[in-house]
Amino acid sequence: MDVFVTGASGYIGSAVTRALLARGHRVRGLARSDVAEKLVREAGAEPVRGSLTDVMVLAAAAAAGDAVVHTAASAGDDRPATDAAAVRAMLGAMAGGSFVTTTGAPRARSSREPVVEEDTAEPVGPLAWLADAEQRVLTAARVRGAVVRPPMVYGRGGGPVAGLVERARADGIARYAGDGQNRWSTVHVDDLAEAYALIVETGATGVFHCAEMVPVTMADLVTAIGAAAGVPVASWTHAEALAAHGPLAGFLAMDAALDAGRLRGMGWTSRQLVPNERSL
Repeated sequence: MDVFVTGASGYIGSAVTRALLARGHRVRGLARSDVAEKLVREAGAEPVRGSLTDVMVLAAAAAAGDAVVHTAASAGDDRPATDAAAVRAMLGAMAGGSFVTTTGAPRARSSREPVVEEDTAEPVGPLAWLADAEQRVLTAARVRGAVVRPPMVYGRGGGPVAGLVERARADGIARYAGDGQNRWSTVHVDDLAEAYALIVETGATGVFHCAEMVPVTMADLVTAIGAAAGVPVASWTHAEALAAHGPLAGFLAMDAALDAGRLRGMGWTSRQLVPNERSL
């Protein structure tokens, strides 16, 4: 298949690119800079120069292949509008094929027990746009729309967990809020990439949770982060966490346990068991 990947030089997108190429597909990857273009080319994919605001480039690239995997995201307050314009341009140009987009665990209902894809809660605040982003793809005409909701992604020294390792190293300590017993699902980035590839290959539609079987407590995850950073681990109050890190602290204090039964029913498996200091 010929697959156009946005964010092909980024953390998740580069893993998706590797997985698709390893499975024999052709990949064209969006690259917004010389550095990104070099990374895409070195991975074995064909760079498509442009950014998420270059809607004509996006439309042409989406129309030229069999599928689109959308993992790119802009930073800042313009993210919802930029994403909406980019996705509309790509969907509007496609006469068929699959379109797989990326949202996240906060779209599901917060729970310590894994929840299925239909068990949702309307997101609020900065993440409220996720609901519209999902519906835009799921209800698109002429294409097979799918949504992947990754939980906490780790592995290969990148992504959100690596960012928490760097923050812990800079602070000299790794902390979790309260008793740290809130639970998060996790997934290794390579396993996540295989899920995207499977959805593309099968033409599957709908929403897919992509997570390991057993969620981990935040206390256990932060313990692994502390070990990776080489710093001690401690608890602090929710108020202290919010004062120091703002919305991120509230995000990490929630429960986000996902049931990936739909993907497993398609043959997907997660090879990693739990994140630890050697796998981050």
